[in-house]
Amino acid sequence: MIVRWAPAHVFVSKPRFRGIVGMHNSLRRTIFTFLLAGVAAGCANTEKASKQPGAKAEADRAKAPDLSKHRLALSEGYSMLYKDASNLDLAELILYVKVESDAVDKIVTAVAEVGGQLKKDLERIARDYPGVRIDLDPLPEMEKRKRAAIGKDRARYFAPVIGHGGREYERTMLIAYANGMNHERHLCQVMAEAEPDASLKKFLLDAEKRYDGLYDRVTALLNKEYFKDPNGKAGD
Repeated sequence: MIVRWAPAHVFVSKPRFRGIVGMHNSLRRTIFTFLLAGVAAGCANTEKASKQPGAKAEADRAKAPDLSKHRLALSEGYSMLYKDASNLDLAELILYVKVESDAVDKIVTAVAEVGGQLKKDLERIARDYPGVRIDLDPLPEMEKRKRAAIGKDRARYFAPVIGHGGREYERTMLIAYANGMNHERHLCQVMAEAEPDASLKKFLLDAEKRYDGLYDRVTALLNKEYFKDPNGKAGD
């Protein structure tokens, strides 16, 4: 049997077509694993570290020359929130790499929804408020290298076939999510304390509540299913 495949003048046999599709799916799953390494490592930004320390900081100052020192510091925070929300928006891709329980599936979906919404909100805020930037890169060089190393380690852990699975995988992923949500909610908290604009402060407080809710859900699931039984004894 011959199967028509784009472009129109190319013909591929059915067995070969299936092989190409299978190879594509395997590659896609591998790419997903590396994309999600940063998500599962607690919102770590796994961008390649710069070879010129200090260059990015100077570039950030050049990007926002009109911002006061206070607003520049806040914009660095908004940029961190945006990058982390962008990573969380990819959280559902984990479901393509590993199969989790229904409870974990719901957590992953909720995280992706919150990340996606916050990403859209921050993009809107950056358009509406000239004093807010979400494109800065405030992390020190060694912090970026550390996060890249964490991402590589997580990529090996979550790799299809050779990576971990089952309850061990779920527990490790949930712990990583708990760490990430804890990071985000405290970042929102300190930014809200420093934000002088009432509407932006409200946004940050609302974002903090969203991350608080996710943190509570993740830790509750960990305690119930992975750490303790109803009598409070440690789980396996």
